[in-house]
Amino acid sequence: MSPSPETPARGPRLPRPSPPLLRGLAAVVGLALAGVTAVTGGAPGLFERALYDQAVSRLLPGVPRSADLVLVEVDDRALSALGERWPLSRVTWARAFRALAAQRPSAVAVDVVFDQPGSRDALELGEDMLAALRESGLADQPAGAALVTDLEARLHAQDGDARLAEALAENGGVILGAAALTEDVSLMPPLADGALGSPLPLPVGSLRLQAREVAGSIAPLRMAAQGSGMLNMLVDADGVIRRYPYAVGVGEHVWPSLALATALRLMPEQGESLQRRATLDHGAPLMRLPAPDWLPRVSLADVLHADPRSVGLDLALRGKTLFVGVTATGLHGQSTLPGQVAVPGVEIHAFALDNLRADRLMRSSGIVALTGLLETAVLLLVFGWRCRRARTLGAVARTALGLAGVHVALVGWLAADFGWVLPLIPACVGLGLMLLVDSAARTEELGRQRGALRRLFVRYPQSSPGTSVTPGDPR
Repeated sequence: MSPSPETPARGPRLPRPSPPLLRGLAAVVGLALAGVTAVTGGAPGLFERALYDQAVSRLLPGVPRSADLVLVEVDDRALSALGERWPLSRVTWARAFRALAAQRPSAVAVDVVFDQPGSRDALELGEDMLAALRESGLADQPAGAALVTDLEARLHAQDGDARLAEALAENGGVILGAAALTEDVSLMPPLADGALGSPLPLPVGSLRLQAREVAGSIAPLRMAAQGSGMLNMLVDADGVIRRYPYAVGVGEHVWPSLALATALRLMPEQGESLQRRATLDHGAPLMRLPAPDWLPRVSLADVLHADPRSVGLDLALRGKTLFVGVTATGLHGQSTLPGQVAVPGVEIHAFALDNLRADRLMRSSGIVALTGLLETAVLLLVFGWRCRRARTLGAVARTALGLAGVHVALVGWLAADFGWVLPLIPACVGLGLMLLVDSAARTEELGRQRGALRRLFVRYPQSSPGTSVTPGDPR
């Protein structure tokens, strides 16, 4: 006989993890996702943004139509009627603010930064001519004096910055735009003094939006206006704006956004509560979305060309809070909101003000993030306990579906009624993985039982009906 080949020696077999251990690891995955969401700023997390966008744009109630906010837009019709291109001249802006002042609005928030002086070429030429007239002695003669007076009046009329400053002072409630210079916004020159007025008494380090410097309008215009507000937005990696930064940290100071600066101007008696709301979610809470037609609109062309005594214009603007910005095709910032197309930035500032004063802010960090983490832990713990006690896979699956339904209902209820946005995906992932582990373990156990029964029947075969087998009788 030929020697049989040697059977290769097998190494030590590692013990297979038990089903409870695998279920525990699956639960840890869900908890880890919830923890990462909490640490990175709260819901919506990386894998739930699309679901959040659909929910907030289609399921949650939108912001009701505004009764006292009006958008004064520099639209295509206004540019065509003025015969100008963007940016508008300072003289045109001066006319616009004087026309708005005639309607006595409560406040005028401007989504524009006048960071550069207006053109002074013609002014410098006229000033040189005035100096030459005075040096020549012609200004002392009657004809020369009249010429000097006429030239001074013409120069004053053409000094756009001076006329705009006068119009802002005459209006009495204008909030100009400003910009925090971050890596994304760095084209404008920073202010030499770095100040826009009085900073907010808020902690700097906890804010989501931080910048190194600040840019704003030129000094004469800032001094004539009632304040300035930041125009920056927080854009997620997918290009969608879900949070509005009400407070911006610049160095050691905190500056308000355009919405917060306008709210403080309108409601100074509520300054403390407004600032407290503005610090929720590290100064940039999630926004409730408005309906598409929630904000009344008035074209700048109508403001400039209509009769100041127009009843329609008076009803549209008197006592209202006006937001002025460009909406002409291709000129406004391409700001995308959840479930919507590009929206002009001036509209976002307007409904951010509405969210702030009505306390419709949605929050997801701090105690809300901790609540989401605890809710995920309790949900997975209950499911793990049920997996140990349920006898059938169907009972386990029904428990998983029931807990998932309770989780989704709880998340939706807290978001709709309290503005608390809890993470949705981590608990669902944990439930799914635990259900998969339990299904695999039960299927494997059922296979082992079937194999044991099969071996039992092979070892002890049953006799056919109607036959008898005598013990010891060989078969």
